[in-house]
Amino acid sequence: MALLGVLAWLVALAARVPALASAGRLRDPERSRTILAATSAVTDEGVRLAFVLVVVSGSASALWAGFGWALAELVFVVATQLAQFSWPIGRQAAEQLRSQGGFISTHPAHGGVRGITATSFHLGATLLLAAGPWWVLVTASAHAAVNLVFARWARRRLVSVEHAADVRTSN
Repeated sequence: MALLGVLAWLVALAARVPALASAGRLRDPERSRTILAATSAVTDEGVRLAFVLVVVSGSASALWAGFGWALAELVFVVATQLAQFSWPIGRQAAEQLRSQGGFISTHPAHGGVRGITATSFHLGATLLLAAGPWWVLVTASAHAAVNLVFARWARRRLVSVEHAADVRTSN
């Protein structure tokens, strides 16, 4: 079931491509990030709902499916972060963001908090959708809210945004 969760996350990632292509054409990067944050959340939750309705049966399979979904996202984020800091151009971009008042954390504790936050959210969303498909309204709204908070404020207030997301998903 976890492998099917990974596959579902890959489908959700592919489903974001049209929004990514459209937002990439915008000249305002802030607006582009906002559009991507909102549309990717809705797309993810739509794919998750379809996945749960078609494949998942019961809370145990929902738990494993959510774990697979979270694992796929974590591997993708880690791979992206490693590429960002291991390539010279990625290090230059990080330094430029820092010089403009932005914040990039390379501390392992920050990665751990982000991993716990993401895993908690994806496990919880999958379990909620397994309990009832109408929960998609809540999960899509919460996912969009978290994404928008990160898109808007994480560049300047990353630690406080991560903490707020961690507190929100643990409630």
